[in-house]
Amino acid sequence: MLVSYNWLKQYTNVEDNANVLAEKITRGGIEVEGVEYLAEEISGVVIGYVVSKEKHPDAEKLNVCQVNVGEEENLQIVCGAPNVDAGQYVIVAKVGAKLPGIKIKKAKLRGVESQGMICSLAELGLSKSVVPKNYQEGIYVFETEQELGSDVVEVLGLNDYILDLSITPNRADALSMRGLTYELGALYNNKVDFNDVEKEENYEATSLQVSIESDSCRNYVGQVVKNIKVTDSPLWLQTRLMNSGIRPINNIVDITNYVLLEFGQPMHAFDKDLVGDKIVVCDAREGEILETLDGEERKLQTTDLVITDGSRAIALGGVMGGKNTEVSGETKNIILESAYFNPTSVRRTSAAHGLRSDSSARFEKGIDPNMQKAALDRAVELILELCPNAVVESSVGVVNKEDEKIVEITTSYINSYLGISLSAKEIVAILEGLSFTVEVTGENLVVKVPTRRPDISIKQDLVEEVIRIYGYDNLASTLPKFSKTTKGGLTYSQRMVRDLRAVYASLGFNDTINYSLVSEEEATEYTLEDHHKVRLLMPMTETHSTLRQSLIPGLLNTVQYNVARKQKDLKLLEIGRVFFGSGDDNIQPKETLYLSAALTGEERTTKWLKESSSLDFFAAKGYLEVVFERLGLDEKVTYKKSTLDGMHPGRFAEVYLDEKRIGFIGEVHPQVADKLGLNKTYVFEINLDEVISESKVKPKYEEVTKYPEITRDIAMLVDVKDEYQNIYNVVESVNNKLISKVELFDLYAGAELLAGKKSLALTITYSDKQKTLTDEEVTSVHDKVLAALTAYGAVIR
Repeated sequence: MLVSYNWLKQYTNVEDNANVLAEKITRGGIEVEGVEYLAEEISGVVIGYVVSKEKHPDAEKLNVCQVNVGEEENLQIVCGAPNVDAGQYVIVAKVGAKLPGIKIKKAKLRGVESQGMICSLAELGLSKSVVPKNYQEGIYVFETEQELGSDVVEVLGLNDYILDLSITPNRADALSMRGLTYELGALYNNKVDFNDVEKEENYEATSLQVSIESDSCRNYVGQVVKNIKVTDSPLWLQTRLMNSGIRPINNIVDITNYVLLEFGQPMHAFDKDLVGDKIVVCDAREGEILETLDGEERKLQTTDLVITDGSRAIALGGVMGGKNTEVSGETKNIILESAYFNPTSVRRTSAAHGLRSDSSARFEKGIDPNMQKAALDRAVELILELCPNAVVESSVGVVNKEDEKIVEITTSYINSYLGISLSAKEIVAILEGLSFTVEVTGENLVVKVPTRRPDISIKQDLVEEVIRIYGYDNLASTLPKFSKTTKGGLTYSQRMVRDLRAVYASLGFNDTINYSLVSEEEATEYTLEDHHKVRLLMPMTETHSTLRQSLIPGLLNTVQYNVARKQKDLKLLEIGRVFFGSGDDNIQPKETLYLSAALTGEERTTKWLKESSSLDFFAAKGYLEVVFERLGLDEKVTYKKSTLDGMHPGRFAEVYLDEKRIGFIGEVHPQVADKLGLNKTYVFEINLDEVISESKVKPKYEEVTKYPEITRDIAMLVDVKDEYQNIYNVVESVNNKLISKVELFDLYAGAELLAGKKSLALTITYSDKQKTLTDEEVTSVHDKVLAALTAYGAVIR
C-alpha cells in the first residue's frame, strides 16, 4: 500500500521526517519496504500559459508555441504533443531544469530554437498506470487557472514522501489512512478520536428499496444522490489519488476511491437511471453473463455474489462493478453503495475470475463491519462539496451492528509471557493508545477490542500488541535457561535411511528426488491396495494435481527422461513419502515412507576388460535384498508370484515380511516400457516404515568361525513351474544346525530335459562353530536333505 506522508500528517501530530517515521512503523510491526521522495529528480519546472501555437515550418507534427511563465519575455518552445493548444495552463521545464533522467538544454528542432519543454505527467516520473486517460498520450493540461511561474512540485503535491507499506493479511485495518492513524497514535502516544457519530439525515424521502438474499452479505447501505454533474475531480483530489497509486477517473468515482483510502471501506457508484429503484444482493445464476468495468465478459457461477436490479446482475459483490450501470459523463443521478461482504465469498469470486481490485483486496482480509454508514456519510459530504447543487435522499439498507469483542487478561500474564516488568498503568496506556477500551480491576484487565481489529481474539494477541508498541528492542537479551538438557541425535529410522542411501550409492545407484504431485491417473498406478486419492483444490497444472501413492511413476518418468538423452544404463533409487487419503477432507492424509528403485540397461563388472551383464530380475532382487540383509531381516522375507497392472505377468512377485505384504518386485510390462521408449526395465518398491523398526530388528553379533566349512552340491529336476522358494524351504525344513547357507548357482531348461522339467543346482554349506566337522557327520545331514527333496518330488541327478 502506498501512503502519502503529507496526507498522513493531516490526521496526527507527527514531527519526525518520513524516514524516521518509516523506521518507527516498521519496528511497530508493519513493514515499510521503501520511502520515495516524488520530487527527488525534479527542479526548475513551473506553470506556464500557452499564448499562441503555430505549425512548425519544416515538421508537420511539431508546433511552435509561445509560452508565458510569468517572466518578462515569453519562451519559445517547440512541442510535438497532439493536444497542445493556445489558452492552456501547462507544465513547463525551463532551460536548466531537471526531470527524471533528463536535463533541459536550449536546442534547435528542425532549425527552430526551443527554450524548454512542455511536459506530460509521465515525464515528471509518474507511472502511466495512474495518469488520467485523457493525458496518457500528450501533455498535461490544468483544468483551472493557475498562477504563472509557480513551482509544479508544490502545485501537483510532488513535495511528498511516499511510504510503501507491506500489509500482512491479518492487518486489514492498516489498509486505510484512519487505520494507520490509530497505529501512529499508539506509537507516538497521541490520542486519536474521529468522532464517528451518525449524522441525523434531513434528506428527501427515497424510493430506493434494498434487500439481501444471500448469507455472503452482512450489511448493505444504499443512498441516492440526484442532480450531480460528472466531471474531472479538482486537482487536490487527483494528486492525492495519483500519489496513492490510483488513477483519477471522474469526480464521483474518485470520491469512492478517496473514501476507500481514507476509511478502508470499499464503495461503488451506480448510474441510478440505468438501475431503477431496486437493489437485490443475491447469489448469481449459473451461466449468467456480466461485463465488468474492465470490459471483460464474466460467466458467473452460483458461488458468486452479485448486486442486481431485481432481474440482472449489475456488479460482482466486493470485486468490481458492471459496465451496464457505469457512471459516465451523461450520468445525472447515482446510487452510492457501502457494504460488508463475506471475505471468503469475495476471495472465492476474485480467484475464480482472476480479477483483483483494491476493493477485493480489502474485503478478502476483512474490513470493519461497523464502518459502512460512516463511510457513506463521508462520500455524500464530499459529493456535496464538489456538486453543491446535488440533492440527497435518505439512506436505506440492512445494517447488523457487531459488538466489540472482549478479551480478559492479567498484567502478570503479560509480563510472564514477555519476560518484562510493566505496570498495569503502562499496559493500559499502550492498549488505550490503540483505542482499545480497558477496565482495570487490580491486575485483571478487561479489554474491549474495536471491530476494526478482527485479528484480535485471544489474550496472546493482546500480548503481541503490547510488545510491538512497547518495542521489541526493549526486551533484555538473555541466554536461554535449561533445567534439563537432551542430547541431540538422529532417530533409529533416520540413521537407517541415511545408511541405506549410502549403501545404494556405493552400489552404483543414483539417489533421486521426484515430485510428490503427479497426475490423477499416475497417482494410483503400481499400488497394491486401494486408497482414497488426495487431490489439490486448485492445482497449477493437471499433471501435478494429486499426491502420489507410489514412487514408481516418478522413477519411470526419470528413466524415460535419461534414456531419451542417451543415458541407457541406469540404476535409480528414491526414498520418499507417499500419501493415502481417508476419504474425509478434514483428516490429514497418512504419510508413509517408501524405498523404490528402477534398473535398466547393462551393468559393468570390469571396466578395463569392458565386461558387462544385462540387468535382469535376479539382479534387481539381489539389490532389493541389500535392505533386508542390512537390517538383519533376510531370514524373515519371502516372495510370492502375483500380478499387477503395468507389470510383466510372469516376472512379478510380492514381497512379504513374515506374513505381512510390504512391497513388490518385477519387470515393467513390455507394452508400458515400449510406450515410454524403454528396453527391459525392472523396479522394486517396499514400505520402509514396515521394515525399519527397532522392535522388528534385533542386531545379530556372531563370532567368525575358526573351523573350516564343507560344501556339497546338489543337481535336481523339478517341475518347470516350481518356484525356487519352495526348494529353499524344503532344505531349511531339515532344520539342522549344521546347515549355514543355501545358494542357487545354476538354472537350466531346454529340449534335452524331460518335458515340463527344469534343472536346478544348489550349493549347501555346512559348518560347526565348536569343532571341525567330519565327512561322516556332513554326509548324515546331507542324506536327510536329499531324502526331503526326493519326498517333495525332485529327481536327484
